[in-house]
Amino acid sequence: MTWHRFFRTINLMTRWEYKVLKLETESSFFTGTEFDESELESELNHLGAEGWELVSIFSVEKVKGGSKYVSAALKRPL
Repeated sequence: MTWHRFFRTINLMTRWEYKVLKLETESSFFTGTEFDESELESELNHLGAEGWELVSIFSVEKVKGGSKYVSAALKRPL
C-alpha cells in the first residue's frame, strides 16, 4: 500500500462523537432500587432523532443489591 492510499483510507474512516447519559434510580424498601424505563426510552428516542445511536448500557455505583445509576453510552458520526 502506498502512503497516498494509506492516508486517503484514514481520511475516509468515520469519526465519532460520544455522549454518556446517566440516569438515577430510586431506592425501594423491597428491591433496593427501582428504575423508570419510560424515562430512559423517552430520552433515547429524543437523542435518536438527533442522530445518536445507543452503543452500551450498564449500571454503576451498586448499592444494597441494586444500582444507584444507569448509564448509557451513545455515539453519532461527526
